[in-house]
Amino acid sequence: MVDRDVVLRKCEAIEHHASRLRAKQPLAAAALAADESLRNDVCFDLLQAFQACIDLAVHACTHESLGVPDTPAAAFVLLEGNGVISAQLASRLAKAAGLRNLIVHRYADILVPRLVEAIATGLSDLDEFATAMQARAGGAR
Repeated sequence: MVDRDVVLRKCEAIEHHASRLRAKQPLAAAALAADESLRNDVCFDLLQAFQACIDLAVHACTHESLGVPDTPAAAFVLLEGNGVISAQLASRLAKAAGLRNLIVHRYADILVPRLVEAIATGLSDLDEFATAMQARAGGAR
């Protein structure tokens, strides 16, 4: 069973960073491309939110004996395979994990439109994942 305290802390982190990203909406690609500080802020909040999701996914996989994922994307696939999240959400979160890797390892190669799209379409995925994990922990909130 997942640790309720871990779920609560990670969900709070997801919600905090998603809220910071929502406060920057609507976000225009031109503005993001022109403002390095804004781009850094956006990347930091995306990174923190995605990392909290990855941490939660791995935590659930290992603490519920679903398997030990060899990649962050595999953790979401394991959750999907065990009925914790939908296949669609698992696919989108696996892509988010890929964007997280780009942010961490190759920041200069990130295309601004991809960041804008990730924020515009991905915030609801963060919410959906946090809700699913809180339900898994017995309504940790």
